[in-house]
Amino acid sequence: MVETLLLWFNRFTDDPAKVRTRLAGRPVLVYEPPTEDTIDEDDDYQLRTQSGLSVPAIGGGDPMAVVIEKTKDNAFQRRITIGRTANNDIVLDDTSVSRFHAWIEQNNAEWVLVDAGSRNGSTVAGRKIPAKAPSTLTNGLVLRIGALQLTYYTAQGFLDMLHRRATE
Repeated sequence: MVETLLLWFNRFTDDPAKVRTRLAGRPVLVYEPPTEDTIDEDDDYQLRTQSGLSVPAIGGGDPMAVVIEKTKDNAFQRRITIGRTANNDIVLDDTSVSRFHAWIEQNNAEWVLVDAGSRNGSTVAGRKIPAKAPSTLTNGLVLRIGALQLTYYTAQGFLDMLHRRATE
């Protein structure tokens, strides 16, 4: 479930062990809206509020985080789907994101991102990934799904990031 990064931060400062239990070793995607300092003038950002979605989505003006996990309503067994429509496991509410844009899955001990042949593509660490070709994810990698930039964190990496921000 998508939740604000502020909520995760507050939970962490209240009870770090509870956050660790909630993550249960699962990785996290973090979205932080671009600022004037980070906007690439060639990108067409269409950040807006949710458009008729009944579930929380990434793509508005608030920093958000989502644990990478399967939802019970999605038909794909092993794939955690990413896309613009509410039937995806992770919903990105931006017109640059295809209805079914990409998926994340676990291959042995590592997690991979696979672009589903989307119109605007996906990048990992600034490199465009070919459709249907798995790209290995490691802690702190910056992903771009359509025009949205997300950061991939392992569970421990996410906890470390929350801890760093709590002590700043």
